[in-house]
Amino acid sequence: MGYNRNMKQVEKWKAPSIEQELAFGVWCQRRGIERFLFDGDDTLWQTVPIFRKQIGECLDLLAGTGTLSREEWKIELETVNNRLFETHGVNPNRWHLVMDELEKKGLKKGVRDEAEGVLKQIYQTPPSFIEETEEGLAFIKRSGVPMGIVTHANRAWTNKKFDWLDLGRFFEPDEVFTIDENKHKTAKSWAEAIRYFGIEPRNCAVVGDSPRSDINPVGGLGVEQCFLIRNRYPLWSVHQQEVNEEITREIGSVNDLRGVGREIVCRNGAIF
Repeated sequence: MGYNRNMKQVEKWKAPSIEQELAFGVWCQRRGIERFLFDGDDTLWQTVPIFRKQIGECLDLLAGTGTLSREEWKIELETVNNRLFETHGVNPNRWHLVMDELEKKGLKKGVRDEAEGVLKQIYQTPPSFIEETEEGLAFIKRSGVPMGIVTHANRAWTNKKFDWLDLGRFFEPDEVFTIDENKHKTAKSWAEAIRYFGIEPRNCAVVGDSPRSDINPVGGLGVEQCFLIRNRYPLWSVHQQEVNEEITREIGSVNDLRGVGREIVCRNGAIF
């Protein structure tokens, strides 16, 4: 079951930027927020569209063999990939194992190797920021509230994205925590990340796109301010879960976070 698409949202606020920054800082102080922690893939930048493009090209290649139809290959690939995700996490070598499984369906080695090569282009393709993410990160940086990234991707791919996206504008290299790509983002791994940043769960706000890997694990640790990115493209099925709506709100992008300060502003515009 997917998460509730009607959960509370952070309302957009059209106040002057300086007023938004002041209110945001006060909002963080009032709630004891010492750092914002962001998932990376499909929270700050887009990777799902890259995956789907390369998977589509792979399926076109497989369909050309005449062994199965494109839709049949799609079902086979998704079934195997979802199963191996559970045992191998997001390790890019998972695609090698996926193709090993699909080879049993009658693929010739040359086609199998070419298809694997198409999939591995995922990790050579620069992603783009989700719309308004740069503006949102710049806003939080100006407010003086520290930030960090907690990512499931391996260090090599993360470093590429750090350079491709010029993330040094917003984060120091040591403000990026990488979780073991062979495992999963769980309450335990998120607890390690939060300790790495030297804070308690109650003192951080977490922003992510996955109920399974981001929102639910941190909610179980005691994080009380969770923000679920509402992407314009479908979430992978393995990540769809219900969330605790008492502590979770939806946002369309990081830039929507500038609206949280509105909660501490009176009708006459004064901060209370």
